Amino acid sequence: METNTSAENGAVATALSGVIVRGEQNLLADTNKPGLAGARAALETFYYAFNSRSPDLYKQIWADDPLVQVYTPVGGLVSSASIAATSERMLSGPVRVQTMFKDIVAYVTPELVVFAGSERGAYASDSEQGATSDLSEVRSICIFRFIPKQGGWRQVYHHVSLNDPDQLAQYQRVVRGAGA
Repeated sequence: METNTSAENGAVATALSGVIVRGEQNLLADTNKPGLAGARAALETFYYAFNSRSPDLYKQIWADDPLVQVYTPVGGLVSSASIAATSERMLSGPVRVQTMFKDIVAYVTPELVVFAGSERGAYASDSEQGATSDLSEVRSICIFRFIPKQGGWRQVYHHVSLNDPDQLAQYQRVVRGAGA
């Protein structure tokens, strides 16, 4: 259920009540649709690429722009030039992360959509033989820009932060200890 809460200068804030993006589908072909539907397809595709550990798809969903950035709890701020190499290491490394995006508010303009919400998931290291740890209290912002020449909605910014310092330290230890 979508609830519009404000509209000013063509921008609309929409609470996506009950929407949970699990990353279950590759909707790259639908990212060429204008408006929120295309941006939501891009968001689903981003999480699909991440959860399915697909570096090629992950790279495709990002805009080809020198100002693109991603901020992660382990890698810090990564610029456009390094996203491909970072994603290759992260998605093919020994730590497997599965996450979903919920409690989403979308701030929508015709050319830019900002999704803000929380992530929940789990991670496991290959070396820990099946032991998984939960990821909770994770805040996330995903920004997509409509770029028709690049196929439609493409990600230009992603920020992930863990609110719990103990959980952050444990996650960093596991990922860094695994050589990521």
